[in-house]
Amino acid sequence: MAYPTAIGCGCLLGAGGAAHLWAAEWSAQPSVGWTTDYDSDRSLSGSQTPGSESAVLYGDLRLQRSSESLQILLEPKYDLRRYSDNIWGPGSDRSLAISLNWKGERTGLTLNGSIANATTLQTEVLETGIINGDVRQRLEQLNAQWSWWRTERHQFFLQAGYTDIGYLDSPYVLQGPGGPLVPELPGYKYTSGSLGEHLFLSELTTLSVSAFGDALQSPIHGNSSQEEGAQVEYSTSFSERISLDASVGESKRSLSGRSSFGTNASVVLTRTYDLGSATLNYSHSLTPYGTGILVNRQQASATVTRSLATDLDVSFSVIRVQNSDSTVRLGLDRPYYDNAVVGLSWRFGESWTVAPAVTTSWTRAIGTNVPVHEWRGALSMTWSPLASTRSR
Repeated sequence: MAYPTAIGCGCLLGAGGAAHLWAAEWSAQPSVGWTTDYDSDRSLSGSQTPGSESAVLYGDLRLQRSSESLQILLEPKYDLRRYSDNIWGPGSDRSLAISLNWKGERTGLTLNGSIANATTLQTEVLETGIINGDVRQRLEQLNAQWSWWRTERHQFFLQAGYTDIGYLDSPYVLQGPGGPLVPELPGYKYTSGSLGEHLFLSELTTLSVSAFGDALQSPIHGNSSQEEGAQVEYSTSFSERISLDASVGESKRSLSGRSSFGTNASVVLTRTYDLGSATLNYSHSLTPYGTGILVNRQQASATVTRSLATDLDVSFSVIRVQNSDSTVRLGLDRPYYDNAVVGLSWRFGESWTVAPAVTTSWTRAIGTNVPVHEWRGALSMTWSPLASTRSR
């Protein structure tokens, strides 16, 4: 087994042409589209408010520079939203993502960063459930990974991440009976890191062992939390069509001043077919919330896609989010969230895609036992031409 970068260099040199080897390729790919929908209960509040329609015009530009050892990607996105219900009002979401991937002979570095400004209608449905048309989430995020091939079968890695989430114009609420006024969505600063080793047992199997830690800094006094522990991850391909990635870890946790021990786990099973694929995903871990706390939650999902024709695909997915009893008891989030989506994707011409979809959700309103059922019908059209490229 040789280092992947060394293999790539040898093949390119063997093909001849040092000028081509060092040439950088620039590419730009725009994408423009629109979506219209009808939603019976957009905020999942369970209230008797009527359903509403929306129209969204969106666009992004993917700019990329690639060379033998370095790839840089810059992608700004913007969308303009209009709703028939004036409680949501007009709005726009915008984001900018950047990534850098560098590979040396025995080392590699990956950096990913993003900034975003979006409405809580887009960011809080699967997290706090606190949705307000007048409140926006501001996100700043940076993740890095450095890896070093110590031998042909041993790779050391170091990961670090930082997230800063704040909310603009969040209303104030009482923190407990007779308590002080605090923002309903105060946001948080979240740092995480891990270090460990990948053991390549074969060309198809990898075993990873790591130590990790994370800390959430909350602007609300007493809500800051931290976690540290160890984790084992096993990744293998049983065949060309079936792959498994599973991890389990134990951690010591200090959540809002209370110490305990807990288990983190995740499993991803993928099966590919001649005309489609199926994926099962499960995770159990602590998740940072916009209310400035870490929440213990489980999430399971299944996705199936199938090609009905050369240019026509169908997909079906279901998701289940289950929050812990303490999360529900404190009124921090819904007890659960179930969602199912079926959609079609029809590609016509070289650049156009039409995608109708139907979504339905079940949950319970926060702080009550009122059941909530929502459904949504949507139609999207996207124009995404082939990327224009240039070498120099």
